[in-house]
Amino acid sequence: MAQRPAWIVGSLPDTQAHKGIAVLNPSDLDSLGVENGGVIELRGSRTSIATARSSSNVESGMVLLDATTRLNTSSRAGERISLDRADFRVLTSVTLDLVSDGFSEDYNDLVGPVIFGRPMRVRDHVTFPSPNGGVVELQVAKTSPRRFLGGGRSGIVDASTRVEVRNRKASRPLLQTGDVSFADIGGLDDVIKQLQEVAVVPLLHPEVFLRGGKPPIRGVLLSGEPGTGKSLLARALARETQATFHSISAPEIVGSQMGESEKALRSLFEEAKMDQPSVVFIDEIDSIAPDRHSSSESTRRLVAQLLTLMDGMEDRGQVVVIGATNRIESIDPAVNRSGRFERVIECPVPNKESRYSILSIHTRGMPISDDVNLMELADITVGFVGADIDHMCKESVYRSAERIFGFDSLLEAESVDVEDLEITMDDMNEAFERVRPSIKRKFNREVAKKDFDSIVGHSVAKEALREKILSPLTHPDLYEMAGLRIGSGILLHGPPGTGKTALARAAANISGSQFISIKGPELLSMWQGESERAVRNLMDKARKMAPCILFFDEFDSIGSDRSLIGPGHSGRSSVVNQLLTELDGIDSRDGVLIMAATNRKDLIDPAFLREGRIGTHVKVDLPLPEEYCEIVEIHLGDAPRSELLELRTAIGALPPGMSGADLAGIARRIREIAVRRHIDENPDGGTEGFCIEQSDVLNACGIVREGDSRRMDTIQIEPLD
Repeated sequence: MAQRPAWIVGSLPDTQAHKGIAVLNPSDLDSLGVENGGVIELRGSRTSIATARSSSNVESGMVLLDATTRLNTSSRAGERISLDRADFRVLTSVTLDLVSDGFSEDYNDLVGPVIFGRPMRVRDHVTFPSPNGGVVELQVAKTSPRRFLGGGRSGIVDASTRVEVRNRKASRPLLQTGDVSFADIGGLDDVIKQLQEVAVVPLLHPEVFLRGGKPPIRGVLLSGEPGTGKSLLARALARETQATFHSISAPEIVGSQMGESEKALRSLFEEAKMDQPSVVFIDEIDSIAPDRHSSSESTRRLVAQLLTLMDGMEDRGQVVVIGATNRIESIDPAVNRSGRFERVIECPVPNKESRYSILSIHTRGMPISDDVNLMELADITVGFVGADIDHMCKESVYRSAERIFGFDSLLEAESVDVEDLEITMDDMNEAFERVRPSIKRKFNREVAKKDFDSIVGHSVAKEALREKILSPLTHPDLYEMAGLRIGSGILLHGPPGTGKTALARAAANISGSQFISIKGPELLSMWQGESERAVRNLMDKARKMAPCILFFDEFDSIGSDRSLIGPGHSGRSSVVNQLLTELDGIDSRDGVLIMAATNRKDLIDPAFLREGRIGTHVKVDLPLPEEYCEIVEIHLGDAPRSELLELRTAIGALPPGMSGADLAGIARRIREIAVRRHIDENPDGGTEGFCIEQSDVLNACGIVREGDSRRMDTIQIEPLD
């Protein structure tokens, strides 16, 4: 067949990664005389083969390839390659060697199904998702028979092909590139686009900048919380551009002898220059380039060396330096100036759509059952970064194995039938409960499962929260069109135990926002400047987790009226000033909404209570007596009850002025009395016949009434506003 050397290479989406396919327009397949599912030969700088797939969504004259196939053809996105129909035969055997580290003997059984039906050629690379996370990369070392029609060494794997994976490094890998592609990274589309703009384009098309008369950006800083994918992005960049990847962490550079660290840094850059195009990745760069004003002499020399090397980047050709940090504020200011690390790219905490994309990638190699709902998992994994989602997927494998085989069997059995392994939604949910989001580990983790329907009364407060929080967060496009913005912060005030915190959690849950709960005293420190630093870090974390509700409980303890702070507590005033400054710096576009709760509104500094800061005040009052029974019923839950139980009669006798916390305590007391009575009546044990009876409720309410006088006096001294 006549070949057409005019096909433009494009990138396949992540759902088609690692499959060794080439997707073309149906008319282009017809012109090649190849059916859908047939085999085509791809001739870039190197020749390889792939399975042809037809799609009308692909423009005529384009061929979409995944990162591995582009590597096998030594082609890049935007380049032109030749295509032709391939002659092939079935392979009787194929031998593969290791390209990536971390291959386990247990993977041997996985390789066969992965490459079944796939055409391959000697020295081709083969990739597939690792069960432990990441990607396993192999290289075809030998095939049998060795030569086929047309003199090629290509063939296709079927059920009869003997597959051998040798536990040794490939002798001639195509390139020492990164082991992942952009298709293996989910939820960072905007970040990838920025990285392609400043790093991929200069490496692929240096002639553009020669013509422009200006050198391209050579240094990029990736900033973001741990686990957001900074290291993966650097490795994918190397893969996508076929650049050599040089990675080093800060501790590997720092040496004990004088000058050793600087020498290691110089050697790294020299190697990158020899292997260009290349990518130099420095992880935890804040460790080797901290602010020199507060550093030791050896650290200052290392920073100076890094700056010198960055200043000489123009003479180093196609070398891109990428630094990664989650503490960008700690880096020396000279590092970020023009000509060094000129572009800072933030890797955000993923939102719901991004989490779904990450879940799709991490589960594509897992035996998940039909009941696994990835969108539902994306909905509940609020605050999870990519590493947390990977951890959750690994935990689900443990949960599935323990459920199917039993823990004792896993310890004692010589082998298990892995074909029976299937991960269900219950396994995923159990794994979710075991994983704490990385970004929330310094704060209270709030799994807000309640909604407004589970909270009795407070209709006015609920309506205010719907108007001020839920509507803007759930309908942002509508509010933007109308020229409206999220209002200022919200203060929930009222007597203790009225459900202020519960309302805040329910609002966060309904809106789908991330929820950070902070008690005021947690931010206070005896050391000068530490409280202010804690406030700044907290606000920075909240911005990164947006959309986010930042909830301050006991707000009067941190937002105290400065006129009431004594002269010996100037640090408290500084904290108030810092918090006021941070609140002024929060814009609706940050996606951060401030909520605060207090039972002493009179102790809060008036500067907080104006519009633009915490300008919306919602009173959460004591429940009405007619609501008491419903509240107690909710707290009793599914506990078995006697058919003769008349809860409303007993609860209705309670005095007015009780809080939701008081009523929750009554419900707990009812349970305790019922359990004690059942034990007395059934000394031999057992749960048969257990239920809550009318006497249990009456006794619990009687105990409360005995202490009414003291408790009510306590409530009365609190201002009810």
